[in-house]
Amino acid sequence: MRALSLSLRALLLAPIFLTACAAPLAHGPSKGLRLRHVVLYQNGLGYFERTGEMSSDKLALRFREREVDDVLKSVVVVEEGLGPNETPSTVSARLPRSGRGDSPEEPTELELVFSPRPSRPVSIAYAVPTAAWKATYRIILPTKEQKERRALLQAWALIDNIGDEDWNDVRVTLATGAPLSYSSDLRSPTMIERPELKGIYGPQGGAVGPVLAENVAGRDTDADGVPDREDACPNDRGTVHTDPKLAGCPSHVRLVSSELKILPQVLFDKGSDIVKPVSHPLLDEVAKVLLENPWITLVEIEGHTSTDETSPPDLATRRASAVRAALVKRGVPGMRLSIRSYGTDRPLDSNATEQGRAKNRRVAFNVADQVKREATNTTTGTTSPITTEALARMPEGAGRIDASSGSYRYQIANPVTLAKKSSALITLINRPMNGDDVLLYRPDPAAPQSATHPFRAAEIENKSDIGLQPGSVSIFSGGTFVGEGVIMRLLPGERSTIPYAVDNSTRVSQGRMSLDEPLRIVALARGVLRVTDRQRLVTTYEVEPGHNVPNTLVLRHPRTPGYEPLALPEGTEKNPDAYFIRVALTPQKPLKIVIEEARPVERQWFVLTADGERLALYLKGSALPEDTQKRMARIVELRRTLGAANDELNRLREKRQEAVERAVELRENVKAIEKTPQAEKLRKMLLERLESVTKTGDELAVKITQRSDDAAIARAELDDAVRDLVIEEDAKADREKP
Repeated sequence: MRALSLSLRALLLAPIFLTACAAPLAHGPSKGLRLRHVVLYQNGLGYFERTGEMSSDKLALRFREREVDDVLKSVVVVEEGLGPNETPSTVSARLPRSGRGDSPEEPTELELVFSPRPSRPVSIAYAVPTAAWKATYRIILPTKEQKERRALLQAWALIDNIGDEDWNDVRVTLATGAPLSYSSDLRSPTMIERPELKGIYGPQGGAVGPVLAENVAGRDTDADGVPDREDACPNDRGTVHTDPKLAGCPSHVRLVSSELKILPQVLFDKGSDIVKPVSHPLLDEVAKVLLENPWITLVEIEGHTSTDETSPPDLATRRASAVRAALVKRGVPGMRLSIRSYGTDRPLDSNATEQGRAKNRRVAFNVADQVKREATNTTTGTTSPITTEALARMPEGAGRIDASSGSYRYQIANPVTLAKKSSALITLINRPMNGDDVLLYRPDPAAPQSATHPFRAAEIENKSDIGLQPGSVSIFSGGTFVGEGVIMRLLPGERSTIPYAVDNSTRVSQGRMSLDEPLRIVALARGVLRVTDRQRLVTTYEVEPGHNVPNTLVLRHPRTPGYEPLALPEGTEKNPDAYFIRVALTPQKPLKIVIEEARPVERQWFVLTADGERLALYLKGSALPEDTQKRMARIVELRRTLGAANDELNRLREKRQEAVERAVELRENVKAIEKTPQAEKLRKMLLERLESVTKTGDELAVKITQRSDDAAIARAELDDAVRDLVIEEDAKADREKP
């Protein structure tokens, strides 16, 4: 095919108007000039191709005012089947109306004039803005019992025909790339404007689109789905109820995971096996729960008695039989109910009081057998049809997937017929991928509970040769919908963990502390010591798994700028922002994960005032020449001696100060009673104490003088040892420091 020449002179004679490819052609092309191929991009561009034979030398195309400039800069006309020596027709464009004052949706025409009239089919192609196609996904997770951890991934595309003509057997291609495209006005006179300064005086890096509000549910202390403001029992997990007085309060019968819990008991009068009317509502509720949950295949009805009743085993049997009969009357199959007599063997309360004995005259319930709940439809008891095997048989819609320049083009296998102003959902991908159900601990402000409870997440690994585009993900597990997430762009070879629910049964708490460790001596000159410390951050995660958790927990530990990990659990993955730590989970078995990170910190110390013990640790971690090592060891010893002397001096001075203050107090007391004859005995005792305190003070003064001399000698020796010692920085050690 050779492109027809397009007359620029004709384009300049008058403004051109084209209207949407989706508008029905008012006149011009024959019925054979039809829409043949549509390429939709995810940035809102559409590429349209039409092909057919010309019935005259003129062709009128209708577009909308808002599309005119886009068609002008992209339209291509090709005459098909020309031989190497044949010349294509000359094409001129005529614009009979300006349309500049029209509405953006006003239809207008572009007339193409061919000279001579083409004798072969003609193809016309152009690009205009249209609705972007969107991706959405389904992930069917494997069950815990499946040995092969493979998930089924389905990718769907939502396409929109926003135009005014139907698409009849149109070949559709969906492209993930975002070709650069600009809005331009080719028809109006152009005034060249100078660039405008932006982003200097106002906020920089602001939002480029709407920032939506977060809708956060009200506080729900007992996590029963009923907000505290509406919960009549805010501290007890309950259920929704039409009666405000019962909203959020526990019902008589509850299903916790796979366990049936009956809160009250069926109580009987002394010696009686007649079910009292007060227990009828409870039996109604038990029957309703059993009928709605056929996975409970056998319930044991336990009969109990108190010690003051006659024939306890027989009476307990009759009570259990009466309750069984009442449930059968309410529609529960008898084969799902068994009875057992416990007599007085399992008292609920003490038999020493009438109140306790009344509680022991009862019938209780126990789930004796059940099938896997995941495999049963709770309404009919049949196996759910939503299985990985069934869904895997669905055909893929994309006949071919081409990858180039970082983008993908999905060529839909079958032609698409889509009515105007309507949408269609097309299956693009339907294939298994490595995937599993995991717990993901990654606190997110959009989900406040995630600070203490991990997410349930679908983890998939893209080992295919295609990239996945951003979109919503519906997650299925055990034959039912379990949550919804959002997938970001996932390239081949990448793995994504997609949160879809919060697991309230598992709790994670974390704590952090900072520690400093002396490492080594860097340099010493003029009594100033440069050292390197290791600053450690220790983060502890304590995990309390629930009773029905996945096999793996993925813990996202954010990187601390400047710090490097000392050790990470095996299998940890790294990215620039965080470490992803994978640990195996056992239901209801707590575990602790400790992450240690460190960074080197350089500090300066004056040797004369440095702590001797810390100085010894720096020396221990340093590789110094033997002579320097000995001299530094002497300095450490002198610094310890000086430190011990100063410490003792401080203690002695504190004691002497106490003695001086006590002596002053005693003198004041003696002075106060010296003219009181009857206090002579007390005065004598105080004088003796004053003498003893004064003597102690004098002795302490002597010790202070002696220790001051010792400290002065140690300081002089230390000063002399430090004065001429120089340690130069070791460049190699500096490179190897942690």
